[in-house]
Amino acid sequence: MINDERKKKIRLMTRIAIYEKTEGKKNEPVARYFRSDYIGLKILGAIISATLVFLTVIGLYVACNSETLLADFYRIDLLEEARKLILYYIGFVVVYVSIVAVVFFVKYNKAVKYKRIFSRNLKKLLSHYGKKEDFEEEDDDD
Repeated sequence: MINDERKKKIRLMTRIAIYEKTEGKKNEPVARYFRSDYIGLKILGAIISATLVFLTVIGLYVACNSETLLADFYRIDLLEEARKLILYYIGFVVVYVSIVAVVFFVKYNKAVKYKRIFSRNLKKLLSHYGKKEDFEEEDDDD
């Protein structure tokens, strides 16, 4: 009976230590936030990065095709081209942000799930020791 209790404690301590060394380091920063705050921050970052990527692609396109664009400058309907560009931008941002939101929603839920399991294991381990004084007495013996 006593050996079984010791084995359970050792298993719990091992699980807790493994979690802290592996998943715990990744999950701790994520689980500190509320879901909406965490995903909102990631979406804001995604909008900023999507805008920078879109502007970079447009800049590269203009740089690579500048000769053609300058030759056809007066034949191009600038208002129509601006509308197309805005629609492409909105479409790109919507798709990119949707992917980012799903990915970080899943990541957040996984982190919270593992954090709950960790907390449950920690409570089980503490319940094996009983009172806090018992825990401190056992520490002194080692």
